[in-house]
This record gives sequence, structure tokens and C-alpha cells, in this order.
Amino acid sequence: MSAGVKGLRGHILISHTHWDHIQGIPFFAPLFVPGNEWDIYGPKGLGQSLREVLAGQMDYTYFPVTLDQCGANIRYHDLVEGTFEIEDIKVSTRYLNHPALTLGYRLETDGVTVVYACDHEPHSRILANGQGEITGYDLQHAQFIVGADLLIHDAQYTAEEYPAKIGWGHSTVEYAVKLSNKAEVKRLALTHHDPSRDDDALDRLLASAKAELRENAASLEVFAASEGYALNLVRAHEKHAACCVGDFQAQTLVDPALTEPSVIIGIADLKTGAALFEAIQAEGIHAKLCSDPDEARKFIAEDRPSLAILEHDPPRIDGMETCRAIRQQDNDPEHSLPVLIVASELDQARGVSAGVTDWLIKPFTGAYARTKVRAWVLRTACEGMRRALPQGEEPRFAPPPLPIGPPTLRTQRAKGSPRQMPHRGTEARRSSDKEISTEKAALLWMYCREVAPFETPSFGKKIGQLIAHATNTPAEM
Repeated sequence: MSAGVKGLRGHILISHTHWDHIQGIPFFAPLFVPGNEWDIYGPKGLGQSLREVLAGQMDYTYFPVTLDQCGANIRYHDLVEGTFEIEDIKVSTRYLNHPALTLGYRLETDGVTVVYACDHEPHSRILANGQGEITGYDLQHAQFIVGADLLIHDAQYTAEEYPAKIGWGHSTVEYAVKLSNKAEVKRLALTHHDPSRDDDALDRLLASAKAELRENAASLEVFAASEGYALNLVRAHEKHAACCVGDFQAQTLVDPALTEPSVIIGIADLKTGAALFEAIQAEGIHAKLCSDPDEARKFIAEDRPSLAILEHDPPRIDGMETCRAIRQQDNDPEHSLPVLIVASELDQARGVSAGVTDWLIKPFTGAYARTKVRAWVLRTACEGMRRALPQGEEPRFAPPPLPIGPPTLRTQRAKGSPRQMPHRGTEARRSSDKEISTEKAALLWMYCREVAPFETPSFGKKIGQLIAHATNTPAEM
């Protein structure tokens, strides 16, 4: 920008849409320059698109300029867990443990791997002090970062501070260092520094971490991330394969019918049950609350839900046995139903043997509960799509980016390109020269959503041109 370069192009990966991670967008000058091209990526929600969420912070009430007034050509990409490519960079995504749906990013190119993991809290609270065995979802997190040449990881708190910050969605320095050692990370950049910590305090914290690493003869290099810090990453001789999300395409267009789920809540404690019911309804998800474990099993057997939430409060209620009984039912092949256990403490070993999928440890906030549910609903939808695909068939993708200049809709896909599917419940049919085919209509709808939400002025300006190209008739504005 300073050198007067025109036609800048770039990609922005957003971990989540909490304000401290997106408030720079309205002030990012390259977004307002005509001729620039930008792709913005972030986690898919259940309701609003990424574009709609970002536009919300620039609403008239909060900001004098709307997102529609950005002069650059901006494309928005809603992501789920999986992989995709940005030119020659392979990007893998994984949900992190935070009170909002948050993605970590693993970037691999030219033999070098960089992982960005903010904001993230240990799944097992015991690990916050850097002690204990890494199991369960903490182990899966370690597999996501394995062998990284550079890991940029949340480290807002110390082990001493963490007990007062449980549920805030952030890691300790001790956890980040332990996990990096386990995953054989080369360099660890501690980041998301606590706002109350000054430079001297950061230096002391870093010195303590380095001293412990020297004591244990660890090869991990650790430093505190700072603005303007630059380093070179060199191709390593041995590389580790990330074991996390398989080859599912992170930009897959998730079938809307699969994100209209139901959740069975088997909670005897009225206060906890009501809190979960309220959190789930806030997501627009149908929930059924029952206080008896046998009743919950009956509902699950009769009406296959997207998620089951069970209480474990021994000796009063044994959620593990309920989960084990569910796994033995005929409608749960290969433990495909996610079962979330609500408990006061994590019992990883017994949970694995009972077939528990994930844990929600008390006390928890409504935001944490909503995020857990949202993540599992999306995972269930994606897994349902994966199972439903005929062998060898690719999943359908989100619509391709709009090109610069007049848009063109193609009804025949290029060789090797992803197959675009019509809306659910429609059938392809022949159309006259004046009629939009079902396939074109589906494409048209998706392209329109890429341009702008229906209620914005931009949509009205673009729709005539889009329809003209879809029907091969002159545009009428």
C-alpha cells in the first residue's frame, strides 16, 4: 500500500469472531481499495454466514461504514473441520476448546509446517499445570500440532492463575510447553499474552519456561511472540503426518437439512438441565429434556438425534452405564452417535471403555455449552454426508469465488472440478431458453449469497446481472 502497488491479493484466516480477533477488519485499508482481491476464511455457524457475522460489527449502530462499502473484491469462505488449499499451501482445520466456535489452522507447504492455535483451553483441567498424561481430546490436539516447525499457541495464563480463569477459553504456558514437547514441535511462539502482563513479566515467564526445558534437556525452542518479530523456517528432514481431520474438504457445502438437528438431554439435575436446554434453544436447535436415563435411551432408540447429552453424577446417576447401553442399541453402528457426558470431573479411562465421545465439565458457561453443541452438530452433519457419499465420489463444495468482472454461470463443470448439487428435494430437468434449470437455480442462489445477503442494497444491484447470465437474456435493472 505504501509503495503504491495496485491489485493486491491476499488471504485472511480468522480463528473465530470474538471482537478481539475481528475489530481490525473495518480499519484494514487494503479492503477498501478497488482492484484488490481478498479471501476471508472462518468457522461456519449454524445460522449466520461468516460474511453476515463480520457485517454485524459494522452495522449502522456501531460503525459509520458498512461492509458493502469495501471497494475490494472480497470472497468469504465458511469452514468446517477438514482440509483445503490456498495455492500451494495445504490448510487443515480443527475445532479448539473455547466459548465460541474456534478453528486452529495447520499450514503445510514446501516441507515446512506452521500451526496457529488461539484461543484454546486444555480439555483436561489437570494438564493446565503441565503435569499428567495427555489423553483424549488433548491428545488429538497434540496430533494436530505434531512436528510443527512453528507453533503459535495460546498461553495467556500461568498454572497459578488458571484456577481463577477456568472456562475462559485460554491455555497456560505450562500446558503449551508440555504439549509442544509431546508433539515434537521445533519452535513454540507463546501468544495471546494477558493484557495485565507487561514486558518484564513476560521476560520472567519466558526465562522460567526456558530454564525448565534446559533442566529436562528438551530441544524445544520457545519465545514470546511480539510485533515485528521475523524468523526463517527451513525444511526439516523428517516430517510428521497430522492425524486429525482426514481428507474431508473444509469448504464443503453442508446440507441445510443436516444442520436442523435434535438433541436429547438426559439430565436429572433441574438447574443443569434447564441451562443446557436454554443454551441449545439459543442455537435454534430442537431439544428434548428428560430426567430419567431409561427415558433418554428410549428417545434415542425411537428418534435418532444428532447428539445425546447425559449426566454422570455417581452414585446417584451413572451416565457411563447409560452410554454403554446406548452403544449396544441397534441404531448406533460404529458408535456414530456423539455422546456428551456432563460431569464434575473427567474420567477418561472409564469414558473410553463406555464409548463416551466428549465431556462437558462443571462448572461451565452457557457459551461453552452452546459451542460444544454447535461443534458436534456440524461434525455429525459432515460425517453424515461422508457416509452417504457413494464410494469414490467427492463431497460437494461451497460455491467457487466470484471472478473479477461480469460473473458467468456454467452448467457444465470442468474435468476434475467438484460437483455442484441442486437444492435438496429438487430434480434436474430440461429447460427452455427462457427458463432457469434447477441446476442453474441452485448455482444462482449460491452465487447470490456470495455477493451479499438478500436484505442489502448490493444484492439488488447484482441480481439483475446474475439472472441475465443465468438465462442468457439482457439484464433488466
